[in-house]
Amino acid sequence: MALGLAACNAGDVSGEENGSLETSEAALCSVEQTCPSGTPVTCSSPTTGCTSGPDNGGWVECDGVRTYCPPACTCGTTRYTATRSGEGATCGAAATQARSLLTSTVAARCPAGGCAISDSLGTCVPLGPNRTDGFRMSITRTYSCKEPANCQ
Repeated sequence: MALGLAACNAGDVSGEENGSLETSEAALCSVEQTCPSGTPVTCSSPTTGCTSGPDNGGWVECDGVRTYCPPACTCGTTRYTATRSGEGATCGAAATQARSLLTSTVAARCPAGGCAISDSLGTCVPLGPNRTDGFRMSITRTYSCKEPANCQ
């Protein structure tokens, strides 16, 4: 009888228990802080070391590792101006291309995005003697950058 149990591994279940413990482990604590910008920061831990606090814009901490809320954005005071031209089959299509190029320009200068944006439309001019030759239009954009660069 003892021989039959040993062959079925009935006498050694430690490997099976270890496998089920490893796969069922979950975080014993989890904490979330909603930042002033509306962005949440969270952390979790397999221990009971989770805390949060409101100072310095808010933070969460798990196992001694503290994560702060990203700073809120403000609109910078420096103004930038960029002009881009677009071409298209119609004046509207040319303006759409110019706006797209301006959006890329603002994104390259302002990592957190632009603000206080105003556009001034240029004149739409034909590219040739026929309407089928297409049109060119320029747009001048004045803008500021959201600050600081890592804000949300």
